[in-house]
Amino acid sequence: MRNIMFDAGQLFSGLRFRLLLLVVLTCAPLVALTLHTAWDDRRRAKTAWSQRSQRMMELANREEEKVIGETRQLLMALAESAPVRAGDRRECKRLVDQLFDCATNYAKLGVLTTNGEVLASAPAPINKPTPSDKAFFDRVIETSSFIIGELPTNAAVGKPVINFGYPVFDRSGQAQEVVFASLDLVWFNRFGSELSAQLPKGAAWTELNRKGTILARYPAAKYWIGKTFPNATLLESMLTKKNGIQEAADPAGVSTFYAFASMQSQMASGETIALLSIPRQILFAGADRTLLRNLGWLIAAAGLALILGWMGSALLIVRPVSALVQSSARLASGDLTARTGLPHGRDELGRLTLAFDLMAQALEQRELERSRASTKLQILSHRLVEVQETERRHIARELHDEIGQSLTVAEMNLQTALQTSSQPGITRRLEQSIEAVERVLEQVHDLSLNLRPSMLDDLGLEAALRWYTNRQASLTSLQTRFRTDPLERRIDPVVETECFRVAQEALTNVVRHSHARSVSVELRQRDGQLHLSVRDDGVGFDVNALRDQAVAGASLGLLSMEERATLAGGGLEYSSAPGQGTEVHAWFPLKWRAEELENQTDENHSRHTHG
Repeated sequence: MRNIMFDAGQLFSGLRFRLLLLVVLTCAPLVALTLHTAWDDRRRAKTAWSQRSQRMMELANREEEKVIGETRQLLMALAESAPVRAGDRRECKRLVDQLFDCATNYAKLGVLTTNGEVLASAPAPINKPTPSDKAFFDRVIETSSFIIGELPTNAAVGKPVINFGYPVFDRSGQAQEVVFASLDLVWFNRFGSELSAQLPKGAAWTELNRKGTILARYPAAKYWIGKTFPNATLLESMLTKKNGIQEAADPAGVSTFYAFASMQSQMASGETIALLSIPRQILFAGADRTLLRNLGWLIAAAGLALILGWMGSALLIVRPVSALVQSSARLASGDLTARTGLPHGRDELGRLTLAFDLMAQALEQRELERSRASTKLQILSHRLVEVQETERRHIARELHDEIGQSLTVAEMNLQTALQTSSQPGITRRLEQSIEAVERVLEQVHDLSLNLRPSMLDDLGLEAALRWYTNRQASLTSLQTRFRTDPLERRIDPVVETECFRVAQEALTNVVRHSHARSVSVELRQRDGQLHLSVRDDGVGFDVNALRDQAVAGASLGLLSMEERATLAGGGLEYSSAPGQGTEVHAWFPLKWRAEELENQTDENHSRHTHG
């Protein structure tokens, strides 16, 4: 999971992702332009819908005037006909039936006398007029003019119709009869109007009075006429603003745009509200198709750009940058041979790779020169140590062999003189001389051992360390413990010498500074290395502080031990704290002494022993 998260994080933070993100951001203005164009298309669609509402309102006014004019002419012709003026019931019936068959948009057509008697009617004889009908006919007689009745306000009562009336005058100019026609509003909305041809599929035309009663509706007139408009909030807004366009939910919950305007209607005897409604999805269908088409082309172009960007960035940018990153990592890890391996072009990346390769080449050259200089220095240091140890060995042998033997002979001569002398004064002087010679002989012996114990050359590191540890215990009150892994063969002389000197310096520091009660010395073989450990239970010290003092020149013991271990190809570390004792841990390469050198050492030991 962690690797997946790391890979994802590396992907989204990589150079290629940033380049692709730049491509996407480049497409952002095009997306914004496309969305802005779609917004403009929708705004134009709303404006066009509002303009269509105005045109349809004008068309509705013209059609209303046309219907009223045709009905007036029909009733005037019927009123001027001979059968109607003569009151001939049979001929009136025949004439009314003929006219009704031709004018199929009327629900009723007929003639009534002034006392309410039906003279003729179509399609069938009507019953006695209702009070509302009688009131309408009385208005016609009273006004002696063409009268339009009220629009229906209740669709549940019969068929929605509107009545028209015209008086029939006798020779004296008095109204003797009334001709009437009932216009079928359902038929008018569905077939007799040009409005239906102007409405898109899914749109609706509605007329309301100021009380919110639906006076006309297309389509589905019979289900709506006479009912109250269902959206009271929208109705209030239409009554307040007079005209405009507004979005609201229809009774089915569909988002719909309503374009409305106030208009004067003769049929409604006053001001009505013309309402043109269309669902949002239908109104914006064209704009949405254009938006989807443009977005489709834009997505296709962006996809192609991303593909080309992915492939092109891999070849032109990611590959050189990855080579630079890998080469930099190799260079940081110490591989100075790291090179990008890329052609050095004249572009920015080409110049960058050239600069990196030149830098790596310069670093490699400097490191080579430094390594060569360090290898002079190392050879010189080894040579100095060898010369130093050789000189110590020579001085130790001179002290032991020449001066020691001479002092031994002098002591023997003094002993002989002491045994043969009988004078008290001479005897005392001889005894003092013998004591002085013995002290000098002991000092020469100690000096010889401190310079370089012959046991290190003759018996090897293990025996020399054991002897030196026991010697330090005998000279002080320290409790010592020495443990070692048996060595298969003699160790390389340099390793033997440096390991012994480190142990010698560490034990000397224990005796001089640690105030320890016990010390342990261990010599182990592990992982192809020889490990030396000198551990005491003394007062301890602050390693960092003491190292700073050593660097400043206050003490050379620590630096001397580190240098000796390093020159032998190993290393050294300290573990100490105030009050917790000290451990010196050194390690050296486990290199064995050459056979010829071992044989020579054995011969020297044998010659020295017999001599």
